[in-house]
Order: sequence, then C-alpha cells, then structure tokens
Amino acid sequence: MLKKICIWTLFVVTGVVGLCLFITGWFYITCPVYIFEEQKPFAGSMFYNPYQTMVDDAWKKCVFHLHTKSWMGLTNGENTFEETMETYRRLNYDVVAISDYMLINRKKSDYSPYIPVYEHGYNVKKAHQLVLGAQKVVWRDYFFTQNLHHKQHIIDVLKKHGALVAINHPGMRSSYLPNDFKYLKGYDLIEVLNGTHSSEEAWDTALSSGHPAWLIANDDSHSVNHPARLQREVTYINVPTFDILNRLSQGVAFGVHFPRKQQATMEEKIIESEAVTFPVSIQVHADTLQVVWQQTMLKIDFIGDNGKVLKTVTGSDAAFYAIRPEDTYIRVKLTSPEGLVYYLNPVIRYSGEYLPQQSLSRIDKEKTLLKRFVFAFLFGIIIVSVCFLLYNNRMYFVKKVVPLQTFGINKQLKIWKR
Repeated sequence: MLKKICIWTLFVVTGVVGLCLFITGWFYITCPVYIFEEQKPFAGSMFYNPYQTMVDDAWKKCVFHLHTKSWMGLTNGENTFEETMETYRRLNYDVVAISDYMLINRKKSDYSPYIPVYEHGYNVKKAHQLVLGAQKVVWRDYFFTQNLHHKQHIIDVLKKHGALVAINHPGMRSSYLPNDFKYLKGYDLIEVLNGTHSSEEAWDTALSSGHPAWLIANDDSHSVNHPARLQREVTYINVPTFDILNRLSQGVAFGVHFPRKQQATMEEKIIESEAVTFPVSIQVHADTLQVVWQQTMLKIDFIGDNGKVLKTVTGSDAAFYAIRPEDTYIRVKLTSPEGLVYYLNPVIRYSGEYLPQQSLSRIDKEKTLLKRFVFAFLFGIIIVSVCFLLYNNRMYFVKKVVPLQTFGINKQLKIWKR
C-alpha cells in the first residue's frame, strides 16, 4: 500500500509539474516579437501642466498597493480586510484600495470608495504590475527570465482588462532595468515611491525618452501590525468629484516620502500625517514654472532631463524656473523641515494639439510568426522523440519502473504487448 501511495504521489506531482512547465513553455513560445524604437523626447512650443486644473481643498490621501491575508496566507498578508481598513482610517486616508496578489478584492467599505485593483505577477524576478480599475485577473506571466518582449506583452494584456497599469517597484531584484523605460510603452504610471524601493532613475529615463509616465506612491504593506511600515509613501490626488482614476491618469497628483522611524508607534504616525502641507499654486507662465507651497521648504529642486538638478532654491515657500529651449520636461522635488519629501509630476513639452499620452506598442508580425513556427517545430520533434522512446522501452517500464502488480492488475504482460 505504501508503495502504491508513493508511486501515485510521484505520478501526480510529475503530472502537475509537467503541466506547469508545459503552460510556461507555451507562454514563452507564443509571446509576440515587438518592434522597439527609442521614443523621441517631448517637443513643442507649449507645456502640459498636470496641475492647471488643480482645485483648492480637494486633495485626497490615497494608497493603492497593500496586501491583506489571502491565498491561505501564502502571500504573507497578515490582516483581514476589516483590520486593514480600520488602521488606514485612523491614519486619515480617503482612498484605500486592497491589491492582493492575483486577486481582486470584492469587499467594499463605507469608509473608502471601492476601486477594483490587484497586483499582477508571480515570476522569480518580481516584475510586478498594479492593475487599477481591473475587470478580471490575467493569469499569464513569464515565470523565469523576462526580456523586453515579455514585459511589453504583459503590459499590453493587462491594459486590455484594466483602466490603468502601473509598474510596481521597478528597482526590486532589477525586475525592470532603467534602460527598459526607453522602450516600454502603454503603461500609465510608475511606482516611483514604494515602501522599500525608490525608482527615480527609471522615472527620469522614461520621461527623458518621451514617455509621459505619472507618479504613484504606495506603502506596499503586508501587515498593519507594524506601524513603522505604514504611511511610508503616500499618493495625494486632487479630486474635486472623486473621479479618482481619471485624475490619476492626468497626473493631478503628487507623492510624499515620509522619514523612516524603525520603532514608530501608531500615535506618532497619526501626528506625522498632520505635518503634510499642500501646494498653493503650480503654474506655467510663458516659459517659467512657478511653485508656491503652504510652508517654507528647506529646499526646492527643479529636475530636468536624465534626472539632472537644474536649480535649487533654499529656505523659501516659493520658487520659479525659467524653462530653457533644450528642457523637454521639468519636475519639482521639495524637502520640508520635518524631513518629508514631496515629488511633483512633471511639466512636459507638447504641441498643444493633443494631450501627451503613451504610444502603442508595435508587433513584428513576420518575426512573431517565424518564431512560433520554429518553436512549434522543435517542440513537435521533442514530443515525437519522447513517444518513440517510450514505445521502444515499454516492456522495461512495465517490468522495472512501474510493474502492473503494483496497481493490483494481475494480467499477463502479453496483453500489454498486444
């Protein structure tokens, strides 16, 4: 009996692993081949200012990337939906969206507007994406290595089933290299500020390459039992009518990085949240960007192409920068006396005819067809070879590897042979 159990277990495990490898291989084989061209930098005589429609007293404190207990705890989430919502309510969040791995949380709260969202990705390198306004969970992924074609394909597939797609923590395990953002298209947001990673280099690479990518900032918390891990990075969105995703897609938001305190208590976090201040005015007049804030800042940095700091103003609540002809975008970073760092979305050049948006990816149909034919041919040869090997050695497998008697089948081997 023990022998039967072991053999059947081996068969089941082998079958499951084989099926997973088959599906994984199928995903890799059928991945399209894309045409990648470096995007041209932003150009035009006018400037798109995402804050031109900003309304006073309409800032909402938001988090879109955090986890609760799901999949029987396998994804490291420790708390229930109710515990998580209550904790973030105490921290005065207006919008709390639960983004469990490969699972859209359908629970709703009277406290926060409901946004269907989930974190996509189960690959080794943690190349994860956040799907906001998700309609369904996309199970396709590339488990092992991922090149630009695989990453672009995942973005394209996710975009079909969600309103917005954000690239999560690009710097984690080098899942997305900064150079990738010269070529990738079709996403909407980059998680520049994550609870454990900052991705300014990737953001500046995308912007310098002419990809209008807006910022999003999230805790990426897996537990509300540790206050020090909460309210580390926050997205503030200017939402007069609670059209949250639309305003996020327009870039009418900014991110805040809070100073790290390893032993912070919940009470300290609540007090810390009250230190946040907001912009009074962010305007572009002719070729000059002017920023006015509610408090005096230690410094205000104006950052341009390739992340270069172009001007720094210290000890002031207002600053301006005269945009040069060679500047394709300008973003502002402010540091407060309390240690909070504010990241504004960029002001970017454009023609004035169409609002800047991500261009669509292009598939090389001929190379894609050739690739699939070659892999299908090689795969067919492998299958035929394995079947031929098994057929020629069938008696060996019957007698030595899996004897028929093991399963209680007392029939003569000649029946099998016949």
